[in-house]
Amino acid sequence: MVTLEEARSALERHFAEHPPAIAGELYIAEWYEDDSDYLPVWGAREFLVEGREAFGRWDNMVIFIDKQSGEIREDVHTLNLEKIEEMRPVAVSE
Repeated sequence: MVTLEEARSALERHFAEHPPAIAGELYIAEWYEDDSDYLPVWGAREFLVEGREAFGRWDNMVIFIDKQSGEIREDVHTLNLEKIEEMRPVAVSE
């Protein structure tokens, strides 16, 4: 099984190879999960941390990271709403 740390590293490598078309500084915020996938919340720091609307994402993309293989899958957000709504926040140990 892929750990959250491994999923985060895989996502960072993915973004290095395929830079997202966003304005601002790339920021990976909280994570969600279900039994099969991790779901990272990502976008511009200026939007996610500072709340500056001009930096909000306008794409319809969601990224899932398979918990068994670590494979990254880009998909259409609106086609996955039911799955996304059923996902739960990842418990982060301190």
